Amino acid sequence: MKEKAPRSTQPPIEVDVQQLLYAVVNAAAGSGLVPQGEMDFAKERASKPLVVVAATPKAGSTFLVNTLIRITGLRGFRLCAAYSTNEHDLYLPALCLMNRYGCVSQLHMKGTFHNAALMRTFGIKPVILVRRIEDIVVSLQHDLKEKRQRRSLGTGRSGYSFVWQDQSTKELSDERLLDMIIDLAVPWFVNFYVSWYRLCHQGAVEALWVTYEELFGDKEKTVRRVLDFLGLRYTAAIDPGILSRKYRTFRDGRVGQGALTLTAEQQRRLRERFSYYADVDFGKYGI
Repeated sequence: MKEKAPRSTQPPIEVDVQQLLYAVVNAAAGSGLVPQGEMDFAKERASKPLVVVAATPKAGSTFLVNTLIRITGLRGFRLCAAYSTNEHDLYLPALCLMNRYGCVSQLHMKGTFHNAALMRTFGIKPVILVRRIEDIVVSLQHDLKEKRQRRSLGTGRSGYSFVWQDQSTKELSDERLLDMIIDLAVPWFVNFYVSWYRLCHQGAVEALWVTYEELFGDKEKTVRRVLDFLGLRYTAAIDPGILSRKYRTFRDGRVGQGALTLTAEQQRRLRERFSYYADVDFGKYGI
């Protein structure tokens, strides 16, 4: 019988987090991308913050992100690694790179402890944007119908990771398309909400929750609340032209359209997906 190797009596290696950050960034992005020497994250981000808007699709994040970019002068930049259309994790090299410049990032990422640890390290306070789930379902239906009718909006292989738009959707009636979205998309939205709710409830991150209804009920008031939460300076009067702008990839939909469109059975099935999480308050999703 082969003898087992004796256990090491050496003390565990202590890892310098700062040096680890540099090693990862330099290996991934190349020598010289990040300044050598000790980086003071707090000092670096004082005037150029990293702003993360974590949002569900169809929740108005395009409007909010573009508005923040125009008001603050920060650039838009992706701070994540995309494993599929809507599964994101914050990407350390991107964080280190943009920490010097600041940016606004629009992400469909979930609230994982991995992301929470990176947000604490880089002083990121996320803005979480959500919308009533019935309205999201109907808005997704409109989006998929429009994409399959207009090739300029995407090919048959484009869509969302939880509802791939392929040939099979083209023959579906409006009601069947809604059924498919409830079956395939709603579980993703539930997981998104639950992950952020629990992360915030446990104090892992300091976040601001904003609903679609709040954002478009009073745009200026809500944008000011976001800016105050982020500690960003802004002029006394926010240009109303920015708030009224219709961005190329965004159209705001009617509040309450879902309750008027979905059948009673569809609404029952939709809410059933939320019933497994008795510890979570889904009030911001209208549940």
